[in-house]
Amino acid sequence: MEYIAVLLPSISIGIIFYFILRWIFRGDRTERAVESRSQEDAERWYEELKRRDGEDLPFGHPGRRDRGPKR
Repeated sequence: MEYIAVLLPSISIGIIFYFILRWIFRGDRTERAVESRSQEDAERWYEELKRRDGEDLPFGHPGRRDRGPKR
């Protein structure tokens, strides 16, 4: 019986630690999945916009940086 009394606090802390880490990893996995879906949705929207409006892109041209107004 004394062995259980000695080991019980360590086992309890281990179980609590396990659930905290599990909660963190599940949250991270969910966040990455949501971010991925959001990125795919944004890419689909942008491709549809390019298809609809042609090369007149509303956010500039990729790879070319506008340096401000020409003087």
